[in-house]
Amino acid sequence: MSLLLLPTLAVAGGLLVGPNVVKITKPWNDVFPYKNFNRNVTVPFWETDLLPEPDYSEIEEDLETIANASFVVYDDAFYKLLGIANHTEQKIVEEIFTFPAPPNYAQRQIHDGSVYVLETDTIFVAELFSPRPGYGMQAIPYVWKIDISNHSSPVVQKAYPDPPLTIANGATYFNGSVYWAHEGNYTTPSAIVRMDPTTMKTEIVKNNFYSHRFNSLNDVVISQSGVAFFTDGYYGYDNFNDTLFPELANGVYRWDMQSGNIKMVAGAAEGSFFNPNGLALSSDQNKLFITNRGESSSDPHGGRTIYAYDVHESGISNQEIFAYADAGFPDGIKTDHEGRVYGAVVGAVDVFDRAGTLLGRIKVDRDDVAVNMAWAGRWLYIFGRNKIYRVELETQES
Repeated sequence: MSLLLLPTLAVAGGLLVGPNVVKITKPWNDVFPYKNFNRNVTVPFWETDLLPEPDYSEIEEDLETIANASFVVYDDAFYKLLGIANHTEQKIVEEIFTFPAPPNYAQRQIHDGSVYVLETDTIFVAELFSPRPGYGMQAIPYVWKIDISNHSSPVVQKAYPDPPLTIANGATYFNGSVYWAHEGNYTTPSAIVRMDPTTMKTEIVKNNFYSHRFNSLNDVVISQSGVAFFTDGYYGYDNFNDTLFPELANGVYRWDMQSGNIKMVAGAAEGSFFNPNGLALSSDQNKLFITNRGESSSDPHGGRTIYAYDVHESGISNQEIFAYADAGFPDGIKTDHEGRVYGAVVGAVDVFDRAGTLLGRIKVDRDDVAVNMAWAGRWLYIFGRNKIYRVELETQES
């Protein structure tokens, strides 16, 4: 992420190249500058396959330039968010921590459920990794805690919820507590768990739909009025084989935390989408954004979609395809005060305006995948599979 690119105008390729910002011009974006190409859905566009031809060095150079940039701009409105005038100015994505490698048997590790706590000036993020072959997932006793009270020297260390969370995924902050969506396993049903961010004491607050076990709760968000929305997919069953056979359709639930009323408001039960994932509310609380993976992130026919819904007193309605990711699928999502939506995808955080237009991408390392984010003032902290990043933006959380 520290590689500097020489400011220039790549006229033939249609790229505007600065120190670490690349602007994709309309001609380059409209007509891919190579006559025969293809791309797998699991990789970012700078890894597009160029099908064999005698000479394709120029387009290879363009793709390498994009791969080495920290920011990719599609719309000039992205410059305002970055706090720069144009591509010639320098902007930094700071790497602040590299996670230790997972156990040798783990095929991958994920850092999800990132949440900022203002009172302690700390961020929590959960870690999960695939189990030993032939075994189910076990509770990971720790989460990561990032103390950012000294901005120049953040302190990252393990913290231990008590009792421990069982495969934590999503998280949100509400009224002095952190609420986790934990996946559960064969012996511990999936649940929403409240945690005191100071003492780390945890308490299960919701673990069933009229005595049905949830499948694998993935993310949770809570409105200012105390209404929780959370997603429930088949991730534990089909990804890690660590939960019982699903007895419920996967979907999105609305839970009134005061009255206890709960109902499914979207999902496979009504034919909308499969394996919902991340959640975010707009700043005015009138829109709910939900991401969808589908069968798998490598399936060309998979979800990879951010849906937008109107929020009303009894639930949500008016489903709209807000955005469709071009690589992987949008995992964690966040919103800002001006209505932008941020989606963590393969290789970057994609940033959309309130209409769903892709403004640009905030890049992570070439060998990393952005999983989730957390706002702390004007700083967006990005959690990858391998590292923690942060970037200062000209906005703040919604």
